[in-house]
Amino acid sequence: MKKSFMCLALVSLVGLSLNAVDTTRGPIGFEAYDTNKDGMLTQEEFDTVKVERMSANAKAGMPMRNAANSPDFTYFDADKNGKVTKEEFQTGQLKHMQENRQNRGRK
Repeated sequence: MKKSFMCLALVSLVGLSLNAVDTTRGPIGFEAYDTNKDGMLTQEEFDTVKVERMSANAKAGMPMRNAANSPDFTYFDADKNGKVTKEEFQTGQLKHMQENRQNRGRK
């Protein structure tokens, strides 16, 4: 009985690790960029997190074919005040995803 319980626990733990969230793919959320948790993004916060993510992806051997197309800080700073709010960020991410969808298949 003890042995079967231990095996079940081990299998469960392995299953949990296989279903862990992959943070190296997909868009980065606002909260990840907002490292000082003040509700606004600065150019420095944005660039630091973006470089860290790209470095991690490169080390993991992930393809970097669209890295040059990733938007920069000014893309998100709609009112050009040097700060990006969560709303500006989400609007920018949505716009970028829509642009990517429209450009699929075009060469």
